Amino acid sequence: MVTRNLYRKRVVITGAGSVSPYGAGVKLLTDSLLDGKSSVQFNAELAENPDILSHVSSTVPEIDFNYIPRNFRRSMSKMSLYAAAAVREALDSAGLKEAPQGTALFLGSSISSMETWIDFADKYNKKELDSVKTTVVFQVINHSPLANIAQAYDIKGPGLGNCLACATGLANVGMAYLAIIGGFIDKALCGGTDEYHPIVTACFSIMNAASNKYNDKPAQSSRPFDADRCGIVCSEGCGMLFVESLESALKRNANIYAEIVGFGTNTETKSISHPSAECITECMNLALNNAALHPEDVGLINAHATSTLAGDVEESKAIASVFGNNKPVNSLKGHMGHTMAASGSLELIATIEMMNRNNFAATLNLENIDPECAGVKHMQKNEELNINTFMKNSFALGGTNCSLIVRRYNK
Repeated sequence: MVTRNLYRKRVVITGAGSVSPYGAGVKLLTDSLLDGKSSVQFNAELAENPDILSHVSSTVPEIDFNYIPRNFRRSMSKMSLYAAAAVREALDSAGLKEAPQGTALFLGSSISSMETWIDFADKYNKKELDSVKTTVVFQVINHSPLANIAQAYDIKGPGLGNCLACATGLANVGMAYLAIIGGFIDKALCGGTDEYHPIVTACFSIMNAASNKYNDKPAQSSRPFDADRCGIVCSEGCGMLFVESLESALKRNANIYAEIVGFGTNTETKSISHPSAECITECMNLALNNAALHPEDVGLINAHATSTLAGDVEESKAIASVFGNNKPVNSLKGHMGHTMAASGSLELIATIEMMNRNNFAATLNLENIDPECAGVKHMQKNEELNINTFMKNSFALGGTNCSLIVRRYNK
């Protein structure tokens, strides 16, 4: 990990864009979260399969993407379309008509488009490959969103997308931050994107990790830290940020939303599917050390907290071991489910907006705190908080952990 020193570049966030289960736009995302709105709905297709016990999901409403030129749109699956919309908003909010020369792109997904793969495989099995358009290939390559966005926005700088399951979005922001302070680049678009398919819920159902007790009450089905939680609600979306060195931002008189001051990442090796409090603790301490901060300097922790039985407990124990029981802790997955590769960057964007509004959303559906998660200060109602620094956590199947520290920009 890079250690903190007084001479490295400062990295600021000057733009953000989102496509979430609420629709397109950062303001819509943040307003919906603060209003306590759930985007989770009953999924009839899941209910038709007797082997899938979870019948809920959270998906992006219909959006008109026709403004994207057809020559770019035809090689995009839904996840790339989401990314295209989020990038456009991020550039607009950064005061940019196009990506400046030298902009790097850090973008990934958990897997490539499952919908496209299934359709592709069906045509293969029916020996109908002659009907498959060549553009389909660019929807199923592993770095499909990265390639599509680079083409659509003429981004010629380094393209270094990380695909790290649920940690993807935050990892890409962290990697962009490290690349800037290391002098490799000066500016970047970074984040994660994903699209929903019922097979995703099926995968978590096989692992007994999909929410299945609230099929008749979808809005209550995702409930991080709650004693009655029963698993993940699978979702989709995209969160993209424009980050740059402070010198770059000041030179173009950009509006600065926040500053990234620390990043930590490590790999869980005890289990490929379950996180451990020990490894999460180490990850958060790595971020604190990178930022040259102490636990008391952090005002709030936006938890990964997916509503799984084991994950929420281990993260609670880790947060308690590092920060004690007096730091506000919230999770946004009770509102919109788990947006997979997009979760880290989407939730980061929302938390930055909340910090700038001095108003933070509670963990939705947290009615009865699980005694095993009770060692921290859970937010069960919205709170007006004037904090200067927060930590965002993201942890992934496969063992990748990430923690990022963000603070208000101060000259």
